[in-house]
Amino acid sequence: MPLTFTNAVQELTYRKVSDYLTTSALFKDSLQVLSYAPRFNLSYGSAKVEVEVLDWEVHPWDERELAIVKASSCVTLGSRTDEPLMRYLLMENHRMRFGAFHLAETGGVIFSHSVLGGENMDLMELQTCILSVVTIADTYDDLIIQKFGGQRACDRLP
Repeated sequence: MPLTFTNAVQELTYRKVSDYLTTSALFKDSLQVLSYAPRFNLSYGSAKVEVEVLDWEVHPWDERELAIVKASSCVTLGSRTDEPLMRYLLMENHRMRFGAFHLAETGGVIFSHSVLGGENMDLMELQTCILSVVTIADTYDDLIIQKFGGQRACDRLP
């Protein structure tokens, strides 16, 4: 099935992200390009990262077509999702310079960060987005497991 895009800006952003990831010395060796969605999977350290190019449907700008690049990593699976973990993640979100923790529907702890795509997307900003996600996921997986149990997502996900 061919890859489809919601708008031209999403397609342009996808092409820029694809060009960057396939030529980047940091990511090209672990890169998996999905053929059915504008998404890439990669590994870096103990983190597995999903990079999605999404249409930005509801936004505050007059321009009709916008896109974002969202990098996400499942940090842990099976951690106790109780009030102490929620408090911990909220306090850590306050400390974050880029991105935030949230929970997946399955209860996994996720860390994500997004940047604006399009013609003027800065490649340094894109690289910082992805590296911020992998660094936080790689650092916090062991910290969260020590305090709240569970397993590193990289140990359970293929």
